[in-house]
Amino acid sequence: MWRQHRYKMLFSLLLLLSGLLLAIDTGDAKHSNEFDALDILGEGTTLLVACGWLGLIISSRPTGRVTEWLYYGSLLLVYSYFLDLLDEFIRYPDHIRLMSWLESLPAPVGMLVLTYGLIGWHREQRAINRQLRGRELFLRDHQLIDPLTQLYGIEYLQAVLQREIELHQSQHKALSLLVLDVDNFAAVNRRHGMAAGDAYLSQLSELLSSQLRYSDVVCRYAGDRFIALLPNTALPQAQIMAQHLRQQLSQLSVANAGPQLTLLEMAVQQHSAKTALHAADQAMALAKKTTALKLQPV
Repeated sequence: MWRQHRYKMLFSLLLLLSGLLLAIDTGDAKHSNEFDALDILGEGTTLLVACGWLGLIISSRPTGRVTEWLYYGSLLLVYSYFLDLLDEFIRYPDHIRLMSWLESLPAPVGMLVLTYGLIGWHREQRAINRQLRGRELFLRDHQLIDPLTQLYGIEYLQAVLQREIELHQSQHKALSLLVLDVDNFAAVNRRHGMAAGDAYLSQLSELLSSQLRYSDVVCRYAGDRFIALLPNTALPQAQIMAQHLRQQLSQLSVANAGPQLTLLEMAVQQHSAKTALHAADQAMALAKKTTALKLQPV
């Protein structure tokens, strides 16, 4: 996202540098005993906060009209606060009012420009929310809930995963998956009966839903495989969540004499839901193969 705004950043640096050179050329440096530490702290903090706004804008928004209003409104504030801080170190002649005007005028103009940009941002977000709600209602209305586990099915997973991939890539945020597979579930059905197998899957789905976050999406991907979609979650966070989940799942297996479970976590780097799910299948197959090799007698 930063590369899209490199010309804005270059312009901003040149603007601040020109203000610094103009201040040095216009005024004289104050002696250290004339410095007001409290004013320097307050004005310096205000400048840092405004610079933080600029950083958030260029790191989270693509180029566009609303971004321009937000950026240049914030830049005017930064310029005004920068000159305001400089006058704590530089004394200007009384008959030269240029620096006073440059220090005072950009701030209110910047506030108006920034406010206009925020109104545009608000309208953008409302439009995005309407689209997301529309997609959510469409998916819910088309009977995409698994009747046994009451979790979303594969169609819902594919649609939401594709949406989240596009969203997270545009915002440069992390996205992870937890993949859970019931080992040799067919043998469980043969040994204990279909009713016992269904009851176990229901308990397993309840545990998954209760242990994961509200923002996570848990789906029944196949008959004995579940996938949890973890928005805004990097791989280290997903690993911590997986470790906690393994502890809870082990208690469920012991209490119900259930089968062994294979749980793995993965970061989503793919550009489509289809390739991401294919990668999840491959990772699970490799994990099961590795486990089988470890269990073989030497």
